[in-house]
Amino acid sequence: MVSLPAGQELPALGQLPFGGAFPERPAEFAHNLHEDDRLAIQAVADLADRLPRTSVIYDTAAQPLLVPQGGPPRGELARPGDVIRSLDSANAWLTLLNIEADPAYAELMNSTLDTLEAGFGARDKMRNRVGFIFVSSPNSVTPAHFDIEHSLLMQVTGAKTVSFGHFETQATRWHEVERYWDGSHGRIESLPPELAAFSLTPGRGVYIPPVAPHWVHNGPAISLSVTLTYFTAASERENLIEAFNARLRHWHMKPRHAGQSAPADLAKVAVMRAKALPRRVRHKG
Repeated sequence: MVSLPAGQELPALGQLPFGGAFPERPAEFAHNLHEDDRLAIQAVADLADRLPRTSVIYDTAAQPLLVPQGGPPRGELARPGDVIRSLDSANAWLTLLNIEADPAYAELMNSTLDTLEAGFGARDKMRNRVGFIFVSSPNSVTPAHFDIEHSLLMQVTGAKTVSFGHFETQATRWHEVERYWDGSHGRIESLPPELAAFSLTPGRGVYIPPVAPHWVHNGPAISLSVTLTYFTAASERENLIEAFNARLRHWHMKPRHAGQSAPADLAKVAVMRAKALPRRVRHKG
């Protein structure tokens, strides 16, 4: 599976639920976020300065493909907007977390996700919607990782190549899921075989399934992209089970993974339903 040619027409976001790949495999789509003034570089820089410092992640643009020890810290920049305004020379990579805390960006997130959800029909509805903006200097790299949510990655400015791999065995997948809940933030230990590469330019996006390993090479210009994420009942249930398992491992136990025992899964979900779904910082883009 490879990216469609740059000139070939893509399905609209609302058409994704009717394609054969969705939601099990990555799928390309068209969007119009690159035409939204809220996503101009200056507007995003201003947003970065309005958000709480802990909602901004900063790192250098030149990253290796494998950084298995976890993601960069949050809240290190007093005025992250200044870095965004000088991305040409900053050699920087920034993530703005939880952009839905700002009413204008909450509207952008919800109107976009509503377009996709309208095509679900009788399918599961979205839960726990979250929005991110990624801005980076030319030629930046996002290390190989996976995310636990359903994600829509949409290019607004510049270009990037998003590569997808697959875990060669179920044991490898389980190992990396355990590492995620133990604090790896989804950064994986070894680069899996590549299955697909999608070339994103303004107006092009790609759907990323949960626990799909991927990595990103940005092009020779400043890159700005948006990722909107959500859970479904099924993905939320799996994460509740694995969050419970992480607690058991802390007590030196060896719990069964989601899907290995229906009675155990039911009991774990029942316990975790009484608590808030644990939230992890994601480092996509």
